[in-house]
Amino acid sequence: MILFLLIFLLSFNTSFAETLSPAPVPQVDYELPYPGLLPDSPLYFLRMIRDRAISFLISDPLRKSEFDLLQADKRLNAGIYLFNKGKISLALSTISKAENYFEQALVKMGEAKIEGKSINEIEKKLRNALKKHRQELEYMTQKVSKNIKGNFEREQERLASFEERLNR
Repeated sequence: MILFLLIFLLSFNTSFAETLSPAPVPQVDYELPYPGLLPDSPLYFLRMIRDRAISFLISDPLRKSEFDLLQADKRLNAGIYLFNKGKISLALSTISKAENYFEQALVKMGEAKIEGKSINEIEKKLRNALKKHRQELEYMTQKVSKNIKGNFEREQERLASFEERLNR
């Protein structure tokens, strides 16, 4: 009887200790769009031509900000796909380009604000997207080796500077 009681108490303590482990990072409720062709595709240059042509044709800063955010999100998701395929350096390059688009979205949002346009909706989208970008970069930073980690941390620093710009 005492043996059964000891086994029960030991198993209870183990399961109780497991419930006290730190909670995983909360998921951000923001869905990234499907990236389409990835940079490792031989046809990727066609996508680049199309995207640049569309970008060139958008003159409204508010619409341009939305387009740039879409491109940033697609590139981030492409970086995630590449990361999961083990193509870490290409993933990092793609993610860096995603953050370039994110920065352009911030610039265009500022231009729209100067023009007196309502930026509430795009600002909310950018804030949510920023949380998602930070979440994904944090995950990848934890998974890479130490010699590459610094590159991912630099991208995280860029995202922190974007957050500061959004909070001004």
